[in-house]
Order: sequence, then structure tokens, then C-alpha cells
Amino acid sequence: MNVTHVNADDLSAVLTVSIDKADYTDKVNSALKNYKKNANVPGFRKGHVPMGLIKKQYEKPLIYEEVNKLLQENVDKYLTENKIEILGQPLPKEDKSFDWDNDTLKFEFELGLAPQFDVNLEEITLPYHKIQVSDEDVDKYIENFRMRYGKMSEAETAAEGAYLKGIFYELDENGEETAEHYHATIAFNDLKSKELFEGKKKDDKVEVDAKEVFEDDDKLAATFGLEKEEVADFNKKLVFKIQSITNHEKAEMNQEFFDKIYGEGEVDSEEAFRAKVKEESEKMYVEEADRVMLTNGLLYLVENTKFDLPKDFLVKWVQFSNKEADSPEKAEEMYEGAEKGMRFQLVEGKVANKFDISVTKEDIESQAIEMVKKQIAMYGAGMNFDDAMLKNIAQQALQDENQYRQLADQVFAGKMLQVFKDNVKLEEKEVSFDEFLEDVKAQNERTK
Repeated sequence: MNVTHVNADDLSAVLTVSIDKADYTDKVNSALKNYKKNANVPGFRKGHVPMGLIKKQYEKPLIYEEVNKLLQENVDKYLTENKIEILGQPLPKEDKSFDWDNDTLKFEFELGLAPQFDVNLEEITLPYHKIQVSDEDVDKYIENFRMRYGKMSEAETAAEGAYLKGIFYELDENGEETAEHYHATIAFNDLKSKELFEGKKKDDKVEVDAKEVFEDDDKLAATFGLEKEEVADFNKKLVFKIQSITNHEKAEMNQEFFDKIYGEGEVDSEEAFRAKVKEESEKMYVEEADRVMLTNGLLYLVENTKFDLPKDFLVKWVQFSNKEADSPEKAEEMYEGAEKGMRFQLVEGKVANKFDISVTKEDIESQAIEMVKKQIAMYGAGMNFDDAMLKNIAQQALQDENQYRQLADQVFAGKMLQVFKDNVKLEEKEVSFDEFLEDVKAQNERTK
């Protein structure tokens, strides 16, 4: 067997694999002998079927199988050993003169080569958001905690702060209820037409236009199972049948409440509780600021690092590998939609290679333990678990493939973040949380 490659240009190459009969004959013959021993063919005793008949039926499929194994193993091995970075996967070139009966089988593959470029983090200056936590922000967080840990009680009528459980029915042109219905629990405070619902009791009905139910279109979409683009056309006439009304009583600001949030004895007064809320909020904001800074840095590199991609090859690869790309035009459209993401991944990979970023099994296990600690703290269980118990819970989480992948991504992002913090110039930018959100929206536009 022989594997070689020739570069057509900086971004494309042709890989040639030559496979001789000697490379696969022994395995094929061994498999044929096993077939002969076990074959049940009418007119012949088991084990006495003529080899010629066995070969006629099984030899070609076995050759295909063995040759494909050799191709997969040796192409991957050659690319790895020769440090050839490719995009997509090798694409087989059509050879109309190919003959499986030849003594030497020759296969050619097109390669799309990864572009060569460098990144220089030391030349980058990035804004770093220092998000201010105001007293008003602390008040909001405390109110959320009090609602989350409060109690539900039945109410006679719908009013401020109440929750209404019931069913929305669509109405036809005659105002009659149709079979189309939606179970929902709605917060009175979220309603757009509060006056239609105020004072209503259990078993009452409220007729309302779909667009007049909520102030927020996102809540409309969530309640009626709509995609964002469907909201604009959802102009149904509805009736809401109230099944129950409840009030949400806020938790009292006492030691029991403080212990539920932060663990027994962690804070012992309302003043200390407010300080702790502010401290935790600032930590959360730091994590958000870190995430935005990292994305901003990678976007800067994508936008300012010039390199070409093997577009012709990649369009062909999209059509080869994706059933939805049923024409060259569709494949090119899909490529255009994915190009920025591909450039992002290449830049991210270049930074990772340059700074030797890697993720080990031990890293992921440590991340899983930290995740468990946060979850325990979030649900107010305190930190009364010893290391062995934490590790056991973490190991159970790692059995889930998706969870394992998410934790690996978190570790990678954490290491990438540290690389940027250590190498780029950061300029602190003091902002309110609302101002921060505006900057995030602007950043999201850049990623499209």
C-alpha cells in the first residue's frame, strides 16, 4: 500500500492511495474459508460447498469491505502523521475507468486544506464591562427571592399579583368555542388588558383578542406554542375559562428565609443579607462580563484576521455530506450561511493550538464537582456534603453524554478566557446592567 498527496495550491490537494491485492487477500481468503465451513446451500452438505460458489457469492463484497477499512484507517493515519490539517473530510474523486479486478486499486481524494495564518493577542485592546450593582438591582433580586420562596394561597378574585390557571379556547366567526385549546397559567401582572380580567372569579370566562393578552410577545409565543415568526399572524379571538386563582405571598425577611438562600448561619441580618445579595450579583456579573469579553475578542480576530477558505471544495463537501443540499446552488447557500461560524472555529482553534489549550478528564471531573456545589448552594441545601459524596454525584452526572460534552466545553471556555485575560489589553468600562445588555445586543448582531 502507498499513500501520497500533491498540493494543487495552498488550499487544496489530491491524496492518492494505492492498494495491492496482497494488502487484503489474506483477510478475504480467511473470511471465505469461514463462510465455506458454515454455509448452508441446498444440494450441498454443510462445509462441502465448492469454494468457487462461495467466491462467486461473497468474494466481491468482502473485498469492498476490507478495502474500505484500509482506506479509512490509512487515510486518517497519513493525515495525522503528516500533520495535514483539512476542512470537512476527504472527498472521493470519480474514476470511470476504475476496475475492482485490477491487481492494484488506485483511489484519489480531494482535500480542502485549512488556511495558514497567525493570531497576535498582544496587539488587541478590548473593553471590559464593570457592571454596577445598584440598590435598585439588589431590591429586584431580593423581591425575586421572596417570590420564589413564598407561599401560594387560593384567592377569590383576579387582582394584582394573582395567578390564573385555566384554558384558552379559540372562537369561530360566530363566537362559538372550537376544539382548539391551550392550557395555561398566566400572571395577572403580565396581562395587557388587565381590566378584562380584574375581579373575575373561578369558572368565569373572559373573551379577549390574542394580541391583547400579554404585554410581551415572548410570553404569547410561549403560552400558545408559537415560533417567533408566527406571533405576528396569531390574531385569534379567544375565551379564557378560569379554573383557579391563587395569590403568591412573598416570603418574610427572617432568619429562616436567609438560611434557605445561603445556608444556615451564613447571614444573620437583613443588612448582611443585602450585602450578600450584592456580592453574589457582582460575581454573576463578572462571569457575564468575562463571557462577553471572550466572545468580543474572538470576533475581533475573525474580523481582522485575513485568510482564504477553499470555497469550491467546501461547497462540494456540503453537497456530498448534507441531504438538504440537493443542488450546487443550495449547497453554496448553505456554505455562505456557515462560513462565519467556520472562520470563528478556525480562529478559536488557532488560539487553542498557539497557547496549548487542552481539556483533560481530570479537568472535566473537577468542573462537574463545582457544578454540583453550585446546584446545592442554589437550592439552599448548604454545603454539608463531604468530598466523597460530591465526587459521587459528579460521577453520576458525567454518565450523561450531553452533560459530559457541556462540561468539557465549559472547561475549554474557561481556559480560553484565561488566555485572553493574560494576553490582551483590557480597558474597564463602568456600565449599568441595562447598558451592558445593549452592548450584548450589539455583539449578537456581529455574530450573525
